[in-house]
Amino acid sequence: MKDFQNELSKTLNRFNKIRLFHTHGWMNILPIKYLIKNPQRYNQIQLNTGHHFNAIIMDIDDEELLTEWNAVGLPTPTIQTLNKHNNKAHLVWLLNVPVSKENHKAVKYYKDIVNSIKQLIGADQAYQNHQTKNFLNEEIFRVIYNDVAYDLGDFQEFIIKDEKYQYNVNKSKSTGSRHIDLFNELRLYGYTIAKHKDLEEKLVKRAELINEQFDSPIKPKSIIKSVLQYCEENANNFTKKRGAMNFGKIKNLSQEQYKKEVTSRQSKSAARTADIKRLKASARIKATVETLLRKKIKLTYANIAKQAKISLRTVKNHTKIVRFFIQKTNGAISPLRVIALGAGGACTYPLKCYIGEIRCLISLNLQNKGEIKRCYQHQINISG
Repeated sequence: MKDFQNELSKTLNRFNKIRLFHTHGWMNILPIKYLIKNPQRYNQIQLNTGHHFNAIIMDIDDEELLTEWNAVGLPTPTIQTLNKHNNKAHLVWLLNVPVSKENHKAVKYYKDIVNSIKQLIGADQAYQNHQTKNFLNEEIFRVIYNDVAYDLGDFQEFIIKDEKYQYNVNKSKSTGSRHIDLFNELRLYGYTIAKHKDLEEKLVKRAELINEQFDSPIKPKSIIKSVLQYCEENANNFTKKRGAMNFGKIKNLSQEQYKKEVTSRQSKSAARTADIKRLKASARIKATVETLLRKKIKLTYANIAKQAKISLRTVKNHTKIVRFFIQKTNGAISPLRVIALGAGGACTYPLKCYIGEIRCLISLNLQNKGEIKRCYQHQINISG
């Protein structure tokens, strides 16, 4: 090790053993001395482990972004490692003190910094920030050293606080099996790129990124093969999601036609949203009315609102729905959607009614569709 790499030496000395990735693809966990003695054998090393973050690592795929860190005012990276063949690079800021993954507050602070830097300099958003190019292997990489290590506080001013700019990391729940987790994430990614010419290469790279997240990486070859085969066989069966309204992309319209189309879509979306809200409110009111009848509680707007835990105004806006559920029924069951959407908006007049004896349809168990249960005598007093 050269004298001007003191901070790098301090960081590497934290490891008794380190995970090394061979130039031919496989990986080993070996004593750090093997890396220092034979750096040309390995093309990547894992600086951030399952227990600690020792560095901030950025993956730069676009050659034009190599100096973007300087343009936004970030501290000079401790290590800049450039591939001699394609000029893709890793920027590494070594940390004075490793961040323990058991310290949740520190980890959140660290991740806020990492995600913000990704946004600021245009780094690869999907990169998992665990392993980096082997900066000791000068046969493959050009390396620039800056003998400085940093504290997280040195990056505080670069944290992006506006939520709309923050990177949303995939937070899919783990099944407890590394093989299943890898398969699930890889197949969902594969579906989106099934028609790409370099499908296999992209699947391999993504599998490597996912694999890095595990404390004990697995051999993903069979999983990659399975996902690749399925994607190739069904490449024409995957469709892009268009959203709930199934709107297609607006193309080849004049400015006036474009405005009309947007207005029409907004109107349809608003109507759908209103229907969904009415349906949800109707379901809650229906269950509440049935509960109050069983408990022999007087049916009033206030009691319905209290039991349903919704506002009094919402109940009054659904007067027609309330009327339907308390009126005498003939035993026929109407779908809740038909009832809710058929009722339309709120009544424009106050409703007062007294029903001596009523029969209320209790359809919580739809298997007994013809069953009509007799409710006790109630005084129904619903006032506007």
